[in-house]
Amino acid sequence: MLTEPTITAIRAVWAAVHSPSGLSFPAAASSLSALGVSRYRVDYIARTATAYVGTDVDVAPIPSYSTLAGSQPWDISKLSAGIKNAQAGVGIYEDFSKAAIEAGVTDYTAYLEGKRVVYSGALGDTHTEWFPGAKKD
Repeated sequence: MLTEPTITAIRAVWAAVHSPSGLSFPAAASSLSALGVSRYRVDYIARTATAYVGTDVDVAPIPSYSTLAGSQPWDISKLSAGIKNAQAGVGIYEDFSKAAIEAGVTDYTAYLEGKRVVYSGALGDTHTEWFPGAKKD
């Protein structure tokens, strides 16, 4: 079971990510890793972020950036463009989320230790994006 201070710290990271100034993916990943988070899952339909620390979890509500979540067809070109913009530091998390949702992403899991993010669509489409500079298996 996660301690209250750990839950509070994880949720502070989510608050920073979703703030008007945003928090970059590298900064968020670093902060979450320092808290022992090995992976996290963002579900755009349920509007939750689930952080995994060992076998313990924290499920936090997140803002909804689009009413289209789950209704858009999978479009890898749009997803790739959104990822590229985020990696280049263009925009904030809200911009990335809108682009991902418009590309048909319903949820994604960031594997911090595995250095990759797996994006999923409503019909089972997936795309794996390695962290910049990560060594692929």
